Amino acid sequence: MSIRDKIIKADDLGSEIVSVTEWDVKIEVRAKTVDQQYELLDKCRKPNGDIDGKLLAVETILATSYDPDTGDRVFEDADRDMLRGKNSSAFQTLLAAANKAAGLDTEDDVVSDLDATPADATSTS
Repeated sequence: MSIRDKIIKADDLGSEIVSVTEWDVKIEVRAKTVDQQYELLDKCRKPNGDIDGKLLAVETILATSYDPDTGDRVFEDADRDMLRGKNSSAFQTLLAAANKAAGLDTEDDVVSDLDATPADATSTS
């Protein structure tokens, strides 16, 4: 079998069942295809061309979270704002699993700036 044939036949779109203890649920986090990844990036692009990391993180969770029992998506597009208001540890659990499935295993690779503080931020306290 040729290398190309092996690649074509590879079942490389795996998933992982993740326990989200804060919500007392298990969620299947599925890998994205290359097309899905670039669609997400395009959807999250700012007018200046930069990627909005917060939006990308939310969109990633929307796109990769599935009910392991039914196979249905857990979240709807209308859940963006709701997710932003949920527990950040639960959010990061799902995001880490989605990033791992995308091959972004190291902290340097993670496509999220949720914890980043802008360099020009000033304290108001």
